[in-house]
Amino acid sequence: MTRPITAFLYTHTHSISGQIVPGSQGLFSYLNLPTESYIEIEQGSISPLHQINQPPETFPQLWLVKDEIIAVLVESRGGLGSSTTVRAGYTRPFPHWVRILAGGYEIRGSVQSGARFDFAALMFEGKSNFIPLYEAKLSAILFPRVQAEAPAMVFNRTMVHALHLVPQEAVTGAQVS
Repeated sequence: MTRPITAFLYTHTHSISGQIVPGSQGLFSYLNLPTESYIEIEQGSISPLHQINQPPETFPQLWLVKDEIIAVLVESRGGLGSSTTVRAGYTRPFPHWVRILAGGYEIRGSVQSGARFDFAALMFEGKSNFIPLYEAKLSAILFPRVQAEAPAMVFNRTMVHALHLVPQEAVTGAQVS
């Protein structure tokens, strides 16, 4: 049995934090298991997005339907699992900085691939609903106080409404002359 990891989950209506035991393959593989429709969260807290500044309600155990999850943030890249599992290959990863609109949230970060960015492949190929994102920033569009940052996260591609590449100048903060 592997050690639990701390995760921060976001749905359309709630912010949830707690411990998840993802198994030996890591959180990425655990969330993309086709045989399980829910995840179990232990020793956590839950807060409605509109009451994010108020003390959250705590719980010993909560079960959450995977299809309702928009994003899961973790405290380190290692929390997602091994990089070969996440990248699904042996190629050197190339970062593509993106802005994603998904389920009432704006998400920014780096998607990694082995070649040029391919929207159709990212969004529609394969069976994994959860896609890794690095150096992630999340903010709720209707609730400006709901913001989070993490070195790694996964987002639910079935919740994505729009996605665009962020220009390199915007990522580095450089001015174009």
